[in-house]
Amino acid sequence: MKSYFESEVFAASEIRMLQLATQIVADVPSAIRGKGVRCHELARYVGERLGLEVQDGIFGFVEHSWLWTKPLEERLPWRLPNILDVYVPGQVPQVQLVHLATSLPMPYRRGEPRTDIRQDVLAFLRER
Repeated sequence: MKSYFESEVFAASEIRMLQLATQIVADVPSAIRGKGVRCHELARYVGERLGLEVQDGIFGFVEHSWLWTKPLEERLPWRLPNILDVYVPGQVPQVQLVHLATSLPMPYRRGEPRTDIRQDVLAFLRER
């Protein structure tokens, strides 16, 4: 059965992004996944592969990075685009599509761009 959100709220292109992101993350070797790929690097890697904008910020009380399903410039002034989160803290499945209007209180808060992205980890992911 398809949920209301899958059939009515999320666009077909967003569902496809979720499927692609899930496959990309599944293809990351578990040896590196468990030892050193943080959400900050994984979001950038998947974002590059899918052409999506990365956002750094806070999820709950945790520093976090996620992807917007549409560029922020295309959003309405009162509504942010949906989120494709490739490494959701404390939840399964790991890759999720999130509709912010139903996520209250708001767990995702935008922040400043990170300056500690490990380029060696990104390079390893890109070489795959």
